Amino acid sequence: MFPFCLRDTLHEIRVTKKRTPAHTVRMLNNIAVEAIYAWVLGLSSMHGTPNSRARLYAVAQTVAAGMIVALLSGCGLGYTIIKSEAKLDRLTVPMTKAQVLENIGYPDRVLRDDGRMLIWEYSLTARKQWAYELLYCPLSLVIGGCLVYPFTNIASDQREYPHHVILIDNELCAWGPPAAIMQRRRTCATAGAPASMDGSAARPEPVVSGRGPIDRESIDQYRTMAVMLFEDMADVPGTGSRVAGIVTTLMLDLDMRMVERAKLDEVLQEQVIQLTHADDANVLKVGKLVGAEAIIVGEVQQWEQRQQEHTNSVSLALRMIDVETGLLLFSGQGHLTDPTTDNPESSARVIVHRILTLFGSQTGLLGSGRIGVHWQLEEERGDRFYLVRELRSGLPAEKAGLRVGDRVIGCNGLPLADVKTERDAKRICQVESGRRLQLDVMREEQFLDVQVIAEKRPGL
Repeated sequence: MFPFCLRDTLHEIRVTKKRTPAHTVRMLNNIAVEAIYAWVLGLSSMHGTPNSRARLYAVAQTVAAGMIVALLSGCGLGYTIIKSEAKLDRLTVPMTKAQVLENIGYPDRVLRDDGRMLIWEYSLTARKQWAYELLYCPLSLVIGGCLVYPFTNIASDQREYPHHVILIDNELCAWGPPAAIMQRRRTCATAGAPASMDGSAARPEPVVSGRGPIDRESIDQYRTMAVMLFEDMADVPGTGSRVAGIVTTLMLDLDMRMVERAKLDEVLQEQVIQLTHADDANVLKVGKLVGAEAIIVGEVQQWEQRQQEHTNSVSLALRMIDVETGLLLFSGQGHLTDPTTDNPESSARVIVHRILTLFGSQTGLLGSGRIGVHWQLEEERGDRFYLVRELRSGLPAEKAGLRVGDRVIGCNGLPLADVKTERDAKRICQVESGRRLQLDVMREEQFLDVQVIAEKRPGL
């Protein structure tokens, strides 16, 4: 039986013109099953009834499946199939945010979320990376490369690369490698936004306020926070959950450690406490149980979508409370009626962003000025630096000559090499509105002194 099945399998591999990773794995599994079955039959001298041979074949299938799983996990093959850039082929326009998440999963990081434009970054492997993993697998097994993935990052220089997915008002606009979609991204930034007489976007700013006793000195006492589900707008279920998710995302951007939603749900189930409409005593109890120093609660007061008029109105409020003392640390509220879109979630993002901008400025997590750069703290040979990942068109950093890929090794004469945390680095490079920020930049082994004048941060 074995020679004929193997011959058929090999013939299928030979005639298949387009081999996918899944197809290759299936062929390997078939070969392994036939090889194991033939080997065991040979040891038993081909004795046994047809029923016993069927049971033996089933055992061979189980063993082969286990071997394939071990092969995939040990050599990184399975990982590279899951992380392949080929999954971006599932994207198409039009597609909503929910559909994007359903097709390619959650991003590795959020680069931008300003209430209108959402930029996600996925770290993906090359399309043929799985083939390299399969090729180097025997050598990887010999030298122990299976214990430290990915082995072929060293052997074949096939690494994970960043790919960006851009959404405007929760609708997919563009995707691909950052450099390749730069022009499309600029088009996305202006698409769908009505222009005023001077050519700028006509979307209004929300009316927001925020105040409380928390400040630069006391913020370090609150390293971990938990966001409870906000109270829904009457007759509009789910709005509180959406706003709570927005708050969590933007608090992470401020380098705050946030309790995961799953952990909150687990504690709530154990304590038989409802997540919404709970009194302060219960939510403070939950905050303590999940290890948070402060909790954020709030309510959605207005959530109107007027499709015929293509407008929406949103009002919301939030409160930050010390779980030990019950002291109100910060409270904020905001309202926005947006005549440019009928998407209230977009307005909610803008409101939360502006409220947390006030919070960040008050606590020293943000300066009052901005230069329009997204950078990421990296480390190489023990020295830390900011790697410039994104520049916003027309803002001070781009005008001053900063480029994507530049390494910022110091701000205002203070080196970043020895900073301990992301928060320390942010404080070194903070700038107030109208002030000059001196950036010490390394660009292709060349040292540059870049001077940037910060503009006022929106919402302040």
